[in-house]
Amino acid sequence: MKKIKKLFNIFWIQLYLELKLQIRYVNSAISSLVLYAGAFLVVILFTNPAQLGQAYGTKQGVLFTIVGFLFWSIGIASLGGCSNGVETDERTGLLESETQSVFPLWVLYFIQTLAENLFVWIYLLIIGIVASFFSMFTVAELLKAILLTFAFSLISNLGMFGIGMIFASGSIRFKRMGQWATILQALLLMLSNVYFPVYNAFQEVIPYVGGIEIVRQIFLGHGVSLSKLMLLIVVNVIWFLFGILIFNYCIKKERKNGSFDAF
Repeated sequence: MKKIKKLFNIFWIQLYLELKLQIRYVNSAISSLVLYAGAFLVVILFTNPAQLGQAYGTKQGVLFTIVGFLFWSIGIASLGGCSNGVETDERTGLLESETQSVFPLWVLYFIQTLAENLFVWIYLLIIGIVASFFSMFTVAELLKAILLTFAFSLISNLGMFGIGMIFASGSIRFKRMGQWATILQALLLMLSNVYFPVYNAFQEVIPYVGGIEIVRQIFLGHGVSLSKLMLLIVVNVIWFLFGILIFNYCIKKERKNGSFDAF
């Protein structure tokens, strides 16, 4: 129980620090909001939401596109948060001292990612509300989409965090990996079902793909498919555990053979 209490304390401290950063560096927060808004406009303007709606037999193509965008946005935030965090800590010399924590290092980055994601949700909520005034869906439908996405992204973000841990491992072994993570984020946008339905079974290995389909089916009134939910859980648990195993191995090897100072 003491360890659980400590974890909650770490989370609240991390959330407080993140809030202070958001307030202190308002320009950075605005820039982040603009970046997410820009990505959303690219998805809406250069894709065909109406065609997506036709594929599902609904007129809510824009709303379905927003569901995909929400999953992708929060997913890449989880992926980038932990990979960039490790790279930054290694560059500033904090990583070695953090390995002395009573908690596994991946736990600290997981908590940090959770705190950062809460502010990403605020950006996405603002973007969604603005979009609702120019589309055929209501604010109530938007809030329903956000709540459902938030619920199922708690699962899909495990897998995205795991992938982020793999890139973080690359940062430890090969140093700078941030540009490769950015490339992957763009590829995920193009290859997943953000703005079109699933057309290939191999897409299901992307952590958030199953979550997008489940939320869209709920809006269609079909409920939650148990088989799809189980597949979503299995895929994300595998990515999560695999990422942690790789990360722990790289940390152990770096302690033995490498140097945290050589970045």
